[in-house]
Amino acid sequence: MDIPVELQDKKISLSSIGLSEVAWKYEDAIKLIVYFENNKIFILGGDVLVKDGDKYRHNNDNWYLDKEQGSYEDSIKKATNYIANYPKGDYAFVFVTS
Repeated sequence: MDIPVELQDKKISLSSIGLSEVAWKYEDAIKLIVYFENNKIFILGGDVLVKDGDKYRHNNDNWYLDKEQGSYEDSIKKATNYIANYPKGDYAFVFVTS
């Protein structure tokens, strides 16, 4: 996934839980969505992780939008609404894009 330079050092590595993915805290996730919107990148969905001690773990919450279900604009709107309406707390968000 192409990530803006200003967000590179804000990513949360999930290697400590055996994953090659990266996650983003709320404010950085919103900035990344704006980047995806500006570059017309479709967000297929994402996962939510919760901080548990010194690590993040999946909490089984996620969202998804198939390309046949809508446009990249729809994917941006769905991701934005999902994250903006998620309860406040120490959460991080993983994006799946295409």
